[in-house]
Amino acid sequence: MQMRSSTYRLFACLAVVALAGLPMVAAADDRDPCKTQSGELGVAECSRAIDSHQYTGRSLARLHVGRGMAYQAKGDLARAMADYNESMRADPTYPGAYNNRGVAWYRKGDHDRAIADYDQTIRLDPKYGLAYVNRGAAWAAKGDLDRAIADFDEAVRLDPKDAHAYYSRGLARKLKGDLDRAIADYSAAIGLDAKFGNAYVNRGAAWGEKGDLDRAIADFDQAIQLNPKEAQAYYNRGAAREMKRSLREALADFKMYSQLAPSNPDGRKAAARVQKKLKAR
Repeated sequence: MQMRSSTYRLFACLAVVALAGLPMVAAADDRDPCKTQSGELGVAECSRAIDSHQYTGRSLARLHVGRGMAYQAKGDLARAMADYNESMRADPTYPGAYNNRGVAWYRKGDHDRAIADYDQTIRLDPKYGLAYVNRGAAWAAKGDLDRAIADFDEAVRLDPKDAHAYYSRGLARKLKGDLDRAIADYSAAIGLDAKFGNAYVNRGAAWGEKGDLDRAIADFDQAIQLNPKEAQAYYNRGAAREMKRSLREALADFKMYSQLAPSNPDGRKAAARVQKKLKAR
């Protein structure tokens, strides 16, 4: 029991951190006249099309969503939301505008308004799988994990090949303490997308909580191979190595974590703890 308790303290934070990667905006529509560019170029291209006054209705709505996505990618939520609002005025039945405004509300911390926009997205298009994933993320952020899982279930039903839906459900199940089913969901996500780094990190964390440190380390290894700058993978691998008494390797991981996440004191504290253990040998 002591090992399980210690493992829990070392790995418990990960799934909460990973939820910050949700929700997601809709992909650019293939019919968007300004979908070929991003960032400032995307804003400029969409603006030229909007200002040409050649587009109305759904076509104009797509343009405003395209520009809103470009603004949102730059972190300009105010302008993004203004474009999503204009999209709704051009075509009140375009679900992508509501989904993306919901993402903006979520980023601003207003989960209730985000859920309201996802609700409207689903009313307009009950098969809009991404809206279920996003609404599930909002429910999870509010602490309602049962509603979150129900939405992720529906997303999986609508698209059994949606790796993000399985991954998101795994996060919620992990937060409920259902480690076995969380691992099954992470594994399903990895089966659909072998380069899904966060799924390896979270599955490794779940293995760590179950006390299977070898499997945990193998998953963190894979996450680091996919992204050598994935800070959380180094920290968690260091924690697993520390528990296996591989102290020099653990120290190297904690030092790397400190380099990649210098504002977080956990890496420095862990490194100091391991150095003390090495000196005591």
